[in-house]
Amino acid sequence: MMMKNLIIRMLIGGLFSLLLQPAVYGESPAEQQGQRSRGGAEMPAVGKVSGQLFDEEQDAPLMFASLVLHNVSDSAMVTGAISDEEGKFVLEGVPAGTFYLTINYVGYPRQTVNNIRITPREPEYDVGTIRISPDAALLSEVTVEAARQLMEVGLDRRVFNVEQELTAVGGSALELMENIPSIAVDFEGNVSLRGSTNVTVLIDGRPSTLTGLTVSEALEQISAEMIERVEVVTNPSARYDPEGTSGIINVVLKQQRRPGYNGMVSLNAGSAGRYSGSVNLNYHYNNWNFFTNYSARLSDMESFGVSQRETISGGVSSFMDQDITGTMGMNSHNVQAGIDYHFNPKTTLTLSSRYSNWDRNMDNLTEYMIYQDLVDPNSLFIMDNETDMMHNSFTHQLNFRRTFDQEHRELNADMSFSTRSMDRNQGFDQQFYNHNWDSPAGLQVLERSHMDGQNWSFSSQLDYVHPLGEDSKFETGYRVQIREMDSEFLFEDYLPGPDLWVNNVNRSNHFIYNEQIFAAYGMYATMLGKYSLQAGLRLEQTLVDGDQRTTGETFSKDYLSLFPSAHVRRNFENNQSVQLSYSRRISRPHNRNINPFMRYSSEYEVSMGNPELDAQFINSFELGYTRFRPTTTINPSIFYRHTDGMITRYRTVRDDVPGLEGRDVTVTNFENLNKGISYGTELVFTQRFSDWWNVNTTLSYFRNIIQGQGAQMDQENDSYSWSGRVVSNMSLGNGWNFQVNGFYRSPVIMLQGEMDAMYSVNAAVRKNVLNNRGTITLNLSDIFDSMRFGMYNYGDNFTMDMERWRTSRQITIGFTYRINEYDRRRDRQTRDNGDALDFDDFDL
Repeated sequence: MMMKNLIIRMLIGGLFSLLLQPAVYGESPAEQQGQRSRGGAEMPAVGKVSGQLFDEEQDAPLMFASLVLHNVSDSAMVTGAISDEEGKFVLEGVPAGTFYLTINYVGYPRQTVNNIRITPREPEYDVGTIRISPDAALLSEVTVEAARQLMEVGLDRRVFNVEQELTAVGGSALELMENIPSIAVDFEGNVSLRGSTNVTVLIDGRPSTLTGLTVSEALEQISAEMIERVEVVTNPSARYDPEGTSGIINVVLKQQRRPGYNGMVSLNAGSAGRYSGSVNLNYHYNNWNFFTNYSARLSDMESFGVSQRETISGGVSSFMDQDITGTMGMNSHNVQAGIDYHFNPKTTLTLSSRYSNWDRNMDNLTEYMIYQDLVDPNSLFIMDNETDMMHNSFTHQLNFRRTFDQEHRELNADMSFSTRSMDRNQGFDQQFYNHNWDSPAGLQVLERSHMDGQNWSFSSQLDYVHPLGEDSKFETGYRVQIREMDSEFLFEDYLPGPDLWVNNVNRSNHFIYNEQIFAAYGMYATMLGKYSLQAGLRLEQTLVDGDQRTTGETFSKDYLSLFPSAHVRRNFENNQSVQLSYSRRISRPHNRNINPFMRYSSEYEVSMGNPELDAQFINSFELGYTRFRPTTTINPSIFYRHTDGMITRYRTVRDDVPGLEGRDVTVTNFENLNKGISYGTELVFTQRFSDWWNVNTTLSYFRNIIQGQGAQMDQENDSYSWSGRVVSNMSLGNGWNFQVNGFYRSPVIMLQGEMDAMYSVNAAVRKNVLNNRGTITLNLSDIFDSMRFGMYNYGDNFTMDMERWRTSRQITIGFTYRINEYDRRRDRQTRDNGDALDFDDFDL
């Protein structure tokens, strides 16, 4: 309770600093300047200074640079601004006078523009295009001393530069997600965005689940050190795959394309047997660029859990208690190699391949007690479940990029082919005991299973952008995605008499899933004064075939859908803007959710899919406001989502499960509900209190309404919940940096229960060594060992309480070495791997 109160105080403190902002700043420098007397008369502050910033080496816009206008007479600050996504800036409310402009950006030398004069007759001054080259001498210092801001705000996205997340060192991409505002991760690795687990997670712009991996499995393979940034897109345009209820999370991996050779090596070691490392190497010579990277993770952690289920039948209650202890080990390796060939400055061809190997082993020991009376339990037994899973996957990608003399005109074409194989073996040893647990009862049940999976996927995509004059553009493209998942599951029982393993026909099955998606889209964008407008329409044809070969069941789905999108932004003075957006989205059922065959976790827990499950459709609206000040960024927003045919899981307790008749078994299934409604508000607030201290605060509050009325249930639930996160970064000088972050999520009401609150605090310190070429980081995660996942479920004839936790309090030490001033910023001229997303907004 003390820890919970401490975190709430931290979150309220972040909000309090926002409320104090007017008192801290008082009148803006421009307002003060406008009120100064000039010969006894006040001069109106109606002037404007504008221009555009470009990176000289990359010939790309320099976005989010800081600009400050000073009075020549006393060097006092008059006003400030931040360059936008296209490097453009406008400083408004400038009084008459003579000024100079300073431009600051991480890794670039400070620039000064002199002799800027504003008069009543000439109130506007255009400094033109300013081209700036990175300062090589500064870059080595910048890597550790003056890194990019944690968060950058665009029209349809927020970009989190996670290299500054010190507390993620030594962890996986899944653990890194826990530090990103708006994102939450539960005990089972389910990733949610604004309270919805129905979110699309991309890795370098490609769906992480294409070859059958779950989102958590895909993210657990990736070391946090391999990630450059995370892009959160809550209302994507028609350009992007509409899959996912709450939006898109794009994990962008590091990549380097600077001349010569350069690279980076990272090594990490932590408590609880956690080790990780990565190597990034790049060599650029003339028209050729060669790149490769390798990462590995090794972990071995403990897990624990307790649960109690009460089942009511004929007015009589029976209980089942579980006490779980387990170990979970993982060993993963990822290697990528690729080549870029530049035919000329406007044409590039990229070929790359990635291999991933992932081995996970788990051993769970569960004590079961089934009783109506604690003094005389009906059954006592221990289930020992050993699991070993091996995944191997290959991904080959080809990308062609062509730009033209006409600005903003561009053609991108991508093809990708992926394969994945999975081999999973499980062993079950069930030993029964006497009622006092002092000796085995003699009865022992042995079972084993083997699962062989062979999956493949192919995708092809083309995007073309064509400007229509200076203030408009048209974009069109197509995407084809085809994938097949073949899973064969063999379950065997041991017969001690004849010493034989016999196939259990109630549990063995072979299921093949094939999905084909054909899409085409068109978008138009224009600027009308201070308004930026974009409208798009996407057409998708989806074909799904399922073949349950064990039972001979087959089924097909065929649906044609339209997905409109619209974005409007209005720019105001003093670096303010308001954005309004709408998109229609879809969430298709996963192959596991439609396989009708039962999957047995134990003799008392099974799950099954629903072949009649349909896709759910979502209409999403969002209104946001953004304001940049030289030391402050404010980004509040409100959102509304309406879901038709909402897919949800539900639980029942049955005593007629095939092969388990007479037992009270918890059965999990999936159902299309009538509808779901979610709306709420979110505030992201970044404040730089001084040159050495900045704080990022995120607060979210939302309401979820779920209405049942499905084929097998008729329930409704209405809930309110909130979450908050505070990240404090301090630069202590002499190469020392310190970070602390806190997270809290309130209880969440579900259709059949409630999830308990979750909270944690992490801290890390970093020191630059070897003339800023090396970095040492010490990270302490979950300082107060507070991370727990608790849930309460109920149904017509049962209630269940459960709690799960792992070894979450850990210490990790990491070392990073940069070769030839390895620059962590991506080359803006180069598209991400494969058909990676390019989240430029539509401003021209």
